[in-house]
Amino acid sequence: MSHPIAQRITELRHWLIQQGLDALIVPHEDEYLGEYVPIQNERLEWVTGFTGSAGAAVITSDNAAIFADGRYTVQVPKQVPSDIFQYRHLIEEPYLQWITEQLPKGSKIGYDPRMHRASWLTNAQQLFAGEYSLVVITENPIDLLWQDRPAPVTSAMRLMPVEQVGVDCHTKRATIANLLQAKKADCAILTELDSICWLLNIRGLDVARLPVLLSHAIIHADASVDFFFEPSRLATGFEQHVGAGVRVHHPDHLQSRLEQLTGRTVMLDPATSNAWFTLVLQNAGAKLINDSDPCLLPKAAKNPTEVAGMKACHIRDGVAMSKFLTWLDNEVASGRLYNEAQLADQLYAFRAQDPTLADLSFDTISAAGSNAAMCHYNHLNQPKPGELALNSLYLVDSGGQYLDGTTDITRTIAIGQPSAEMKHQFTLVLKGHIALAQARFPAGTCGHQLDALARQYLWAEGYDYDHGTGHGVGHFLSVHEGPQRISKVHNPVALRPGMVLSNEPGYYRADEFGIRIENLELVVEIPTQGDKNMLGFEALTRCPIDTRVIDFSLLAAHEIAWLNDYHQKVWRDISPLVEGEVKLWLEQATQPMTL
Repeated sequence: MSHPIAQRITELRHWLIQQGLDALIVPHEDEYLGEYVPIQNERLEWVTGFTGSAGAAVITSDNAAIFADGRYTVQVPKQVPSDIFQYRHLIEEPYLQWITEQLPKGSKIGYDPRMHRASWLTNAQQLFAGEYSLVVITENPIDLLWQDRPAPVTSAMRLMPVEQVGVDCHTKRATIANLLQAKKADCAILTELDSICWLLNIRGLDVARLPVLLSHAIIHADASVDFFFEPSRLATGFEQHVGAGVRVHHPDHLQSRLEQLTGRTVMLDPATSNAWFTLVLQNAGAKLINDSDPCLLPKAAKNPTEVAGMKACHIRDGVAMSKFLTWLDNEVASGRLYNEAQLADQLYAFRAQDPTLADLSFDTISAAGSNAAMCHYNHLNQPKPGELALNSLYLVDSGGQYLDGTTDITRTIAIGQPSAEMKHQFTLVLKGHIALAQARFPAGTCGHQLDALARQYLWAEGYDYDHGTGHGVGHFLSVHEGPQRISKVHNPVALRPGMVLSNEPGYYRADEFGIRIENLELVVEIPTQGDKNMLGFEALTRCPIDTRVIDFSLLAAHEIAWLNDYHQKVWRDISPLVEGEVKLWLEQATQPMTL
């Protein structure tokens, strides 16, 4: 058994025997439960070889399985040794169900409570109904066995001045303290990395694609904060920056501080915090209020300074996109058809010309031809990247983390001459995009109430897409920011002015092509002649939509008017910042269309 993974499984099975356990659950998540896992916490990859962004494994004394969703059907068999792991579909055959089918009743299942949400623990306990024992492991065996584990990235702490974020830390803490007092809570545990960085007006790059610092915090009803972060990593001037009342503790002291909350009323978000917090606080005799992270809504509704930053970075991002699309059109016209990795690298190079770019906001989805039919396709996970081909579509979904905001844009580009069918589907997607962009709705409206606007033209002809229509976006923070979103799934959070959401309907035909058109939208108040003002969207993204893929016979006059108006804004904001062939390309790409 020379395969390193085989050796690791053998060692984990020895550990199971020593602990008297029958199985171990290894989720992809780490203790911070974020979308992106820092390299030193890729425990699932160490156990299985799988590099995808979602999944789990279960190891028993004589069996093992890896669970991943349909995005990874090709990837899992290539990366994970099939003589060691069964491959199961994460959604269709959840791993807790698999455990009940594989192991006899009374079996003891080991889990690390730091790697699972509090809500997961509740569900697991209900499912096992006392027939299987969930056993807390206090020391993760992977951390014990992982010999060449990478050192954590310790990025520099960046202090965000009020000129960039609009509201100082002291004022933010007072706002959250008022929310706690209203809920009769003594304190709230903050586990969302972007909430902590928003509250303290700090940023870092401890995690790729997410400008945060790995930390935890407790905010109290008197507006003071316990901040759990390596003191040696504090930026010079941190104390003056955050103001009085922020106590810094070494991360090792988190448990002892939680255990001091005996008898206190503690707010904890079961959807975003890990189960370890719940267990520690319950054992300490704290009174738990399960409620959402109090920073979520204030963070989501951007203040005027943050809005100005978002608008400014979208213009600079639009410059990079225009340079890229000019280059791409020229290369295709010259018969040079690149692969997806080369295209993603070229787009990054144009973005990197901006000195305020801190990172990308996610790994670029660069998808040629039929690869775009997989809506979360990643060329980095393929044996080799796909190549552009004439008479097809190229989908590129990308974004940047700038010091003044976060961008996320998808464009679907004609490579050669797209088919009538491609144009038809693209135009149905565009009609949905325009319908959502033009929506007017009263205060109190939630995202799920708007979702059908973007799907209506696809639905009318028997089509749909299998993802949400819009997610929230942070201000130089997470590109996938809650709590607001636009999707079929019920979401009780009303949209409010200052929120930023994506508008990204799509269509995916397996093995043929994929289409998505994505702009970021700012929720704004719109004056009316009626009884009350309404809310609506203002597009932040500044980049042409490829008119070569539009079937104009399917567009109504008001839709063409919207497209012309949008392209006029793109030309107005981008043209002064580009020159030469890029300016010529932009002028052509934003030409007004007529019926």
